[in-house]
Amino acid sequence: MPLSRSNGETACTGSAEGPVQAGRNSPGKPSPAYEPSERGVSRTGSPTVSEPELLDALHPQLSRWFAGKFPHFSQGQLLAIPEILSGRSTLLASPTGTGKTLAAFLGVFDHLAKCREAHALPEAIVAVYVSPLRALAYDLQKNLQGPLDELGWDFVRVSSRTGDTSLKDRAAQKRKPPHILVTTPESLTLLLSQPSWAAAFRQTRFLIVDELHALAENKRGSLLMVAAERLEDIPGGIRSAAAGGVDPAQGISSAPLIRIGLSATVCPIEQVARFLVGPERPCRIAEVSQRKPMHVELFSPLRQNPYPPAGWSASRVLEELASLIRSKRTTLVFCNVRSGAESVGQRLKQHLPDLADQIEVHHASLDRSIRLEVEDRLKRGELRAVVCSTSLEMGIDIGSIDTVVMVSAPKGVARALQRVGRSGHSMSEVSHGVLVASNINDLVECTVTARMMEKRELEPVRIHDNPLDVLAQHLVGLAVFGSVTTDEAYALMRRSYPFQTLPRALFDRVVRYLEGGGASLEGNYRSLFGKIRIVDGRMAVPSPRTARDFYQNVGTIVAPPMIQVRLGRRNLGEVEEWFIKGLRPGDVFVLNGRTVRLVETRLLSAKVVEAKNAVPTIPRWGANKIPLGSGLAEGVVHLRTEVAKRIEPPTAGSVGAAERRPKADPVETRAANALTSDPAAGWLIDEYDISRANAEAIARHFRLQQAVSTIPTSDFVLIERYPEGDLRHYFVHSLIGRSANDALSRIVAWRVQQARGGNALVTIDDYGFLLSLRSFQALEVDEWRSLFVREGAEDALRHALADADLVKWQFRSVAQTGLMVPRRVLGEQRGVRAMQWSAEIIFDVLRRHEPDHPLLQEAYAEATLRFLDTPRALSFLEVAAAKPWRLIDVDRVSPFSFGIYVSRIKETMMLEEPETAIERLYHEMYGTAEAVAR
Repeated sequence: MPLSRSNGETACTGSAEGPVQAGRNSPGKPSPAYEPSERGVSRTGSPTVSEPELLDALHPQLSRWFAGKFPHFSQGQLLAIPEILSGRSTLLASPTGTGKTLAAFLGVFDHLAKCREAHALPEAIVAVYVSPLRALAYDLQKNLQGPLDELGWDFVRVSSRTGDTSLKDRAAQKRKPPHILVTTPESLTLLLSQPSWAAAFRQTRFLIVDELHALAENKRGSLLMVAAERLEDIPGGIRSAAAGGVDPAQGISSAPLIRIGLSATVCPIEQVARFLVGPERPCRIAEVSQRKPMHVELFSPLRQNPYPPAGWSASRVLEELASLIRSKRTTLVFCNVRSGAESVGQRLKQHLPDLADQIEVHHASLDRSIRLEVEDRLKRGELRAVVCSTSLEMGIDIGSIDTVVMVSAPKGVARALQRVGRSGHSMSEVSHGVLVASNINDLVECTVTARMMEKRELEPVRIHDNPLDVLAQHLVGLAVFGSVTTDEAYALMRRSYPFQTLPRALFDRVVRYLEGGGASLEGNYRSLFGKIRIVDGRMAVPSPRTARDFYQNVGTIVAPPMIQVRLGRRNLGEVEEWFIKGLRPGDVFVLNGRTVRLVETRLLSAKVVEAKNAVPTIPRWGANKIPLGSGLAEGVVHLRTEVAKRIEPPTAGSVGAAERRPKADPVETRAANALTSDPAAGWLIDEYDISRANAEAIARHFRLQQAVSTIPTSDFVLIERYPEGDLRHYFVHSLIGRSANDALSRIVAWRVQQARGGNALVTIDDYGFLLSLRSFQALEVDEWRSLFVREGAEDALRHALADADLVKWQFRSVAQTGLMVPRRVLGEQRGVRAMQWSAEIIFDVLRRHEPDHPLLQEAYAEATLRFLDTPRALSFLEVAAAKPWRLIDVDRVSPFSFGIYVSRIKETMMLEEPETAIERLYHEMYGTAEAVAR
């Protein structure tokens, strides 16, 4: 693709006086590089231009600046910049530290410089940069100003617009719009809905989306992609004014917005590219084949004990971390939860008192000013270590990081790569990561994670279709902006990737809801719930107040509140809302040392009664965890299957009846015999490149599992039955991740209740689920198979959710995003109690009188597709139908089931610390066999 400097004819879009009638968007002179008939996603392959040719294509001053600043272009820049200069939308997938952001903005800078030379620099927004994080937007604004200062280009204005922007700065931006606007999906949607901002966006040529993978799988991404379509269709803008205007057959502008997506970890890349540009537009994929050098180590304090003595793991990990921090200039420590980050940060300061003032904590719950101070100190090299949750995963510029430590398995390959990529922040430097395993399951996960990181086997992004609450929000935004027909609005929505399959009938139901609340509410409450009115087929707002309320409630982020747990008149404590979501009246849990039974949930409180002699049916409320990624789950299944081949199999049992395992002495004998040779450990060392100590720990754990039961693999479905008093514990080894196991267990538990009566008590984790039944509910193999049939599974889940509060709790967030229950009224934040009360009343009305209401439908989709992973659960049912089934009676909980069993019972261990109790329980069950194994 030949590139040359522009000589007089520029690609400028306009000036302060109005649109320029010459250049790329001129009716008579379209860009020769732009092909309106080109469709679909295509890859760039190898660079099509040399470095000298690319330098020559850039504005001379920009070319000299780059050549003096950098020794050469990165591969990603060579692939992407020519596409951007030629006016093509591009998705650049390149490792962290390879100049992705600079690649995007070199095209923008080049465009602005050439416009100025042609005396056609618009007094308007030329480029919009969107970040998923306010901190990233703030960071980019500072980082862009540096090159502009070095270039001496004070004619380029850069400004950020987020929820933190002051009223003074907002007014200044409206008076004199920046050429480059740095913003978030919510703020962009807000601005595009204000008629007073229309002129500022009429000249916009570039839309840059950073960390695209983080937006593609949630509603913020859906909000942004519809905003991009609205940016395409700004009345009087360069696309609507371009030659041909809009093709009636396709509804696509003849001069599309140049969309640039940036990501270090994205899969499947073709789907995400379509998400960026829409289903019908062309997009070039610039994927860097060059691998950034990476060194990932695996540390485990386990030694020969899968569940070490209380305090042993923490002590070993702290010693290792302290040694690492002392030996490195800067270390970044990731914990999966904020409470973990606080705990590790505090202990490190105590362990390293001489470095305490150089160790800080960073997470989203901290005040913004504190976070910014930590980021700035980190960038200036003043800190030796920062302990964070997920807040520093994405590309905030934090300077030079030597090593990244992940305490516990990160539960996803893309997440792990993103974290490790924060070290060695350039293509030539080696990224150094350390995975710290705290127990045997963690060790297996970390082993698989490290191998998949090496091969860059990423989990696919899950993009959800047709989020109806986002649809409702944008329809109101369109009506607020100006009169638009429902046909035009429908066509616009369908051009975006998330809504490409939106049925017209469903769209019309959302419109009806916005007119008056829906069929069940519009008769008496139209004035309360009506957000739009239809006059001659055009949408408009009924009053200025509607516009004001909309501006104050844009966005999809809903912060979950805490729930007060009340025992009589006494406030027992607080639990997080996500925990209450999964409970039903009658469930038993432990809080503040008391065993309580849930009576009912109301507003922001939960009423409970004492349940002194009851066994808790729900694991501890503080156990919220990141679910295991689907790709990692498959990787663990593969490891289990291969290790099982290298361990002596147990005696074959009948498929039609429960198999039984001999008791203590034979277990010891088999474990001891297996240790005389170690092909499993050898295979793990060769295949996963782990230390002998870690390989032997994994192999020892697997041998013990084989001795007590059998190793669950991809070849069959394993259920273990363990008697405990009047209870029969059934451990189902599905290994499909926590969210999918949650959906699967609800289906099976509901079917058990229908077949046997009584309650089926469920505990879930990433590896399977535990069903605790009374003796009269006992089931055999053939009966279990009937509970796992694919047919009717969706109906079973719907029935199971009808008695739970999960859909109701999801409705609260949906109602806020869908503008039925506003977060802010008259400029004031509504109390969470008031919002909860409103949502609960509306939910009950809709469930009784309009079960197909679009927001109720969206709440169910939110529950089953986002909170639960129903598709993966249904896929498991389909696959399991063709496999052999094994029901094994065990005289002790098997090692593979021990973790989920402990999570069920450890809240009842009131007289000792949980770690101590777990160690004691483990040795009670396996101590003799472990002694032989050693």
